[in-house]
Amino acid sequence: MTVGERIKEVREKTGMSQVDFADKINVSKQTLYKYENNLITNIPSDKIEATAKVGGVSPAYLMGWGDYEDPRIAERDAIFEDIERILKAKKWSLFCESYDDNYFTIKNVNGQTLAGLYDYELISRYHSLKKKGKITADLLVSSESVFKKYLESLGYYIDQDNLEHKPFIHYGNEAVRISNDILDDIRSKIDTYAKATIDSAILKLNEKELRKERKEKERFAAYLLNAAHARTDIEVTEEANQHDDDIMNDEDF
Repeated sequence: MTVGERIKEVREKTGMSQVDFADKINVSKQTLYKYENNLITNIPSDKIEATAKVGGVSPAYLMGWGDYEDPRIAERDAIFEDIERILKAKKWSLFCESYDDNYFTIKNVNGQTLAGLYDYELISRYHSLKKKGKITADLLVSSESVFKKYLESLGYYIDQDNLEHKPFIHYGNEAVRISNDILDDIRSKIDTYAKATIDSAILKLNEKELRKERKEKERFAAYLLNAAHARTDIEVTEEANQHDDDIMNDEDF
């Protein structure tokens, strides 16, 4: 059986229509139709995993590995499942172009890429951290990786021709050697500036809300004042005065 035939078999066993099953794995009915009829053969790993989960089978079964699956592949899959769990705790996600791809990107909740790593790099970090007894999303995605990815988003690229030499920073068509101390200084300044910018934005939001609240109170106070003037030609009852006092004594006012 092909991968597509197995997907169709799994779907039919669930009793779901193509529309319902496609909705469960977050693809269109047309895409699922192409999966089942082998019109798309390079199916993304997250869709293989989603199909397996909804269908109650293993990704290995869908891929046709069956009982002959290489134990090293099973171990690799188990590691990446744990890595995905760890990243999910921080609302980060692990992505790759296809199930057999060996290059992964890690993205935050807004879809921004934090780091790009080969499978052997991630697995190596995972094993190293596991030996130390502590694995977190931040440790898996080192600050250095995040910093370099941020520089790349600004158009600067860091590489190193020799571990004994200072790294290069590329900008446009030019490149210059730069020490790790200077890189650390740049990182520190970026972090400081970013925090100051965020703090400033939060302060402005708070001030905006405070102004809005104050204007609302002033508007309501003016309304009460006008209402009081309007009562000068009528008899003000004790009940009306008590009502006004209750409003003015309200802590939310």
